[in-house]
Amino acid sequence: MIPVVTKLEIDTKENLRSLGIYEPEFDVMISIYCSLIEQYKAIEKDFKKSKFEVMEKTGYSDNRKKNPMVGSMEALRKDILSYANALGLTPSGLRKIKANMKEKPTLSKLESALNNFGS
Repeated sequence: MIPVVTKLEIDTKENLRSLGIYEPEFDVMISIYCSLIEQYKAIEKDFKKSKFEVMEKTGYSDNRKKNPMVGSMEALRKDILSYANALGLTPSGLRKIKANMKEKPTLSKLESALNNFGS
């Protein structure tokens, strides 16, 4: 089965490239992140159709309960923010990634061999 890459995934990868932090190893995380956004948009569309009804009738009496779409949207927002931070797509997430990149200078194979030569 050929994996389907959405426009959102392509745009997200391009954003990461423009920030200088894209790695192919992120692709699975990017896919999950984009899926969460798509789920959020689908629920949001239905929520708009309900005219943003936060509370709904239970059917048994005049009691009302929180619309399940609201809870789903809240959970998805938290998950989307977590993934966006981890990928560096928020200001704080980007700062953290850039700080980690500065902390770990990569050595070339020659530098590594020379460092290990006398050991």
